[in-house]
Amino acid sequence: MGVSSGSGLSLDELSADAVAYDNTTSGLIAEQVQAAIDEIVSLVSTSASPGFSFGRASNVNNGTWLQCEGVPSNKAGRYVYINSAEVATIFISTETVSTYDIEIYHHEGDEVNLTLIDTISVVSSRGGSFVVGESVPTDTQLALRLVNGSTRNIVSGLELSGTD
Repeated sequence: MGVSSGSGLSLDELSADAVAYDNTTSGLIAEQVQAAIDEIVSLVSTSASPGFSFGRASNVNNGTWLQCEGVPSNKAGRYVYINSAEVATIFISTETVSTYDIEIYHHEGDEVNLTLIDTISVVSSRGGSFVVGESVPTDTQLALRLVNGSTRNIVSGLELSGTD
């Protein structure tokens, strides 16, 4: 026989489906539970997306801006629509084993107020996933540029977190 949870169910039978949650209840515990649920909903809605993608076909040489839907990202980049945004991670894939750096920028469009956020180094690799952890202003655009090397057929993405 299982240990009782005090609700008439044994701990062996206890599951999320069996626990009633009433968000009209007041008190410190209910408020803390509601705050935790609200935070999870907000974070999931803004950070569970596949991220912002960038890429460039063929040979990609030093100083080349990666593109968004065929447009250079320094001219029209990926729009940052979430509040308290942070570039959490960058992920990169290439056809060839190469060494280069990827610079991450934000701007207002057409390079207006172009600001370097971070530089990620890829060394003798086809890419990978790299932690960035840098904030970016809402209502700006993101751009990526390959520098200090070259590669072929690059695809990259940025994963952002923040609040809606």
